[in-house]
Amino acid sequence: MIKNIAVIGAGISGLSAGIHALQSGYSVTIYEKNKLPGGECTGWDRQGYHIDNCIHFLIGCKENDRMYEMWKNLNVLTDELKLYREPYFYCMEDGDVKLHLWRNLERTRNEFLELAPEDSKELNQFFDCVKGTECVKPPCDISPAHMNPIQFMKFGKSMMGAGKANKEYGNQTIHEFAARFKNPYVRAMFGNYFNENFVALDFVVSYAFYTSDTAAIPLGGSNGIIRRMCEKFEALGGNIIYDANLNGVEIKDGMVNAMITDNGMRIEAESFIWCADPYRLFFEITGVEHLDKNLKYMYENPEGYLSNTGYQAAFGITSNENLSLPEGSVIFPCESFEIAGKSHNFCGMRVYDYDDYLFPSDKRVIQCNILQNAYDYNYWSELYRNKEKYNEEKNTIAEELKIRIETQYPQLRGKLMLLGTYSPITFTKWCNAYKGGYMSFNRLKGYKAKFVKSTIKGLKNLFLAGQWIQNGGGLPVAAASGKFAVQMMDKELR
Repeated sequence: MIKNIAVIGAGISGLSAGIHALQSGYSVTIYEKNKLPGGECTGWDRQGYHIDNCIHFLIGCKENDRMYEMWKNLNVLTDELKLYREPYFYCMEDGDVKLHLWRNLERTRNEFLELAPEDSKELNQFFDCVKGTECVKPPCDISPAHMNPIQFMKFGKSMMGAGKANKEYGNQTIHEFAARFKNPYVRAMFGNYFNENFVALDFVVSYAFYTSDTAAIPLGGSNGIIRRMCEKFEALGGNIIYDANLNGVEIKDGMVNAMITDNGMRIEAESFIWCADPYRLFFEITGVEHLDKNLKYMYENPEGYLSNTGYQAAFGITSNENLSLPEGSVIFPCESFEIAGKSHNFCGMRVYDYDDYLFPSDKRVIQCNILQNAYDYNYWSELYRNKEKYNEEKNTIAEELKIRIETQYPQLRGKLMLLGTYSPITFTKWCNAYKGGYMSFNRLKGYKAKFVKSTIKGLKNLFLAGQWIQNGGGLPVAAASGKFAVQMMDKELR
C-alpha cells in the first residue's frame, strides 16, 4: 500500500521534498499557506514591471557538478533553459575609479594590482584564497548533520583547498578584512557590500562561486524556477492545496496523528515533512521540547547567529534608451541616509536588464537592498504598529535612495518610477519568517558553523527541511534539505 506524505510549505524545500518523495514511491500532498507556491523564491508584477525577490545568482549551474544534477532532477535546470552569467560578482564606482570582482579572477587581480600596488601582498593572498575556495560546494547528497565520522571526513577533505582561506579569514569580520588594505578604494570595495560584522570567509566563498563558474541566473527568474518545479511535481502525481496555514497538531505516543489548519482542515498522513519556517513549528505548534539542540543554540545566541533580512525598494526605468548603466550589482559612496536608526554612506543597487522576457528594454528594473538583521527587525516590528507611519517610512527611504541613484547616474533623472517597497515585516507576513529572515542564520566571528538534523526529537514521523538547517541558507541548502528529509523518512518507513 502506498504511504501518504504531507509536506508543509510549497517553497523550494517543500517542492524538493515532494518531488523526491514521489520518486521514492510515496503519495504526496503539499499544503501551502498562500495562494501561490514559491515561498521566498517569488516575484511580483507591479505597474507593468516585474520585481524578482530572490534570484541574484544560483549556485550549481556548472555541468557535471553534483548540484547541477540535483537541479536537473528538480526541473530547475533543463537542457533547453538558457543561463545568464554576469561578467562580475559586483562592482564599485567611486568618481573616476571603477573596480570589479570579475568572473575572470586574473582580470580582477590585474585591475586591483594596477590601482593598489601598495597592497600587492594582501591582494595576491586574497585572490589565491579565492582560487582555493572554488572547491567549496554546499552538500547535496547527505546532510552534514547526519554524516557518520568517515562521511564527514570525506566531506571536509573535498574542501581542503579552502584551508588557507579558512585560516586567514575564517575568524575575521568584513570590517577587519577591509582594514588589512592600505588603498582607500580597495577598503571601500571590500567593506561596503556585506555587513561589516559578517565573517570575511563568507565573502571569499561567495566570490569563488563566480570565478569557478558555478553561479549563474536561469532566465525566467524566481517564478520560472517555481513553475518548472511545480510542473515536475504535478507530472509525477503530486497535489498542492493552497490557503492551508497550519496552526495546530495532534500528537499521541510520539507520533503526529494530524495537523490542523486555520480553517479547520484536518490533515492526516503516515509522515509529515515541515518545510515552512521552523520557529513557528517549535515555538507555536509542537513545543520547544522537540527543538534540535543546534537550532535551539542559534535562536538563543543572536550575538553569534544573525538571521538575514533587508529593506528593499524597486524602481522601474521609464525609458528604453541606452542609459549606459552598470551590469548587475554596483555599490557607490553617497550622502549618508538612515534606516532603522543606522547611518549608511554607501548605496547598493542591482540592475535587472538581462532577461528579455522579464525585463525588456522598456521595462528594466533597479532594486536597492539594504541588509538588515534580527535587531533591525525589532525597529520595523514596532513601527508596524502604526501602519501609516510604517508606510510613510518605507516610502521616505525609497525617495532618499532614488535621489542618490539619480545623483550617481544623472541620465536616470526623471526616468525612475517607484514600483514598491518591502521590509522585514513583508517576509514575516508572507512566509511567517523568523525576524523577517529571507536567509537563515549567518555565523559571526567566534562562533562555529551549525548543522540541524532532518529528524525531530520525540516525533518519529515528523521531519524538517528548509534553509534554516544550515548557516547561510539559500536556494541550494533549501533544495538539498528536501532530499535529506526524504532520506531520513525512508529509513523510518521502510
